[in-house]
Amino acid sequence: MGHVHMVFGVVLILLAIIATIWELATQRGLPRALRGVVIGLFDLQILLGIITWLIRKPGWSFVLHPIIMIVAVIVLHVLTSPSAPRSRRLTGWVVATVLFIVGAAIYRV
Repeated sequence: MGHVHMVFGVVLILLAIIATIWELATQRGLPRALRGVVIGLFDLQILLGIITWLIRKPGWSFVLHPIIMIVAVIVLHVLTSPSAPRSRRLTGWVVATVLFIVGAAIYRV
């Protein structure tokens, strides 16, 4: 399960980078349906991470990775609403993508 979570995570980070570039390159941003799919996939990744956590039972030193990733997904849900101003959406995508990269970089079990 851990391997699936890790590979899926790399794919999602690439997807977050593409979504961020899309937000930067277009005035209207990511279409509503595509935003929903991207955020839904990140929600699924959180679920896979929880399952991996329960199976592997890592030590308490491994707390920062899930905290950063959950905060990043919360940022996506809150700041990237299609009805939000463009600057807020951009901030949400950039902050979440940076958090995903940092969270993945500190991953260790």
